[in-house]
Amino acid sequence: MTNTPYAPPATTPLEENEKICSTCNAVIHRKAEICPKCGVRQRRPASKSALLLINFFLGGFGGHRFYLGNYVLGSLYLLFFWTLIPSLIAFIEFIWFAFMSSEKIENDYTAHGSVAAFVVPTIFSFFIIAAIFIPAYQDYLQKTKVAEAMTLFTGLKTEAETYLSNTGKFPETKKLSIISGEYTKITSNPEEFYLQAMMNEKAGSIAGEIIRFSYDPASKTWKCSADFPNGVANKYLPKNCRTEKQQ
Repeated sequence: MTNTPYAPPATTPLEENEKICSTCNAVIHRKAEICPKCGVRQRRPASKSALLLINFFLGGFGGHRFYLGNYVLGSLYLLFFWTLIPSLIAFIEFIWFAFMSSEKIENDYTAHGSVAAFVVPTIFSFFIIAAIFIPAYQDYLQKTKVAEAMTLFTGLKTEAETYLSNTGKFPETKKLSIISGEYTKITSNPEEFYLQAMMNEKAGSIAGEIIRFSYDPASKTWKCSADFPNGVANKYLPKNCRTEKQQ
């Protein structure tokens, strides 16, 4: 073919590590994100292996959608992940992508950042887990403080029964061998036959709240209760001390 002023310019075959800039048509390195000639950021094809990996582990949180730049859709996955519907959709998408050729994925999808695909769902998951487990851990700590009072009561109930059997009187506070713990202060009411534990300032949010064990001399039984305006909440108490109205 004869070259003329009207003939299209001859094209040089590209090397394996080269590509054409989509803006200025300059030949640039295949992995170049910005064209050194015109300065335009280049399209980065999505990787099938990366897409499948992110979809498999973070699909339920929309990780693969963040990777593909679908930030709105990815955010919807995050918001509704607890329904498990996003996980089901992500599983179907995983199968779809698995049967799609690498070439088609590279041509049809653009990678917008693996970092966002991992960081956004991870941070979101961290806050969700923190919102669930921090209150649960705080409740656990309060239960351990209440458990101290219950342990003290175990020994003091036997002690009070023995004192009553020997003297015919319910012991006063000063007659008790133990009247305090790290989180608890124990008092006795000889007239009304009960032992009472009040949580001290070290008990944090339950400081000043009480648990009471009342003794019935006729049946020789103890009844635990916290059904008072300043009683310890049911969620911190053993089952035998809980009141129905707090259930």
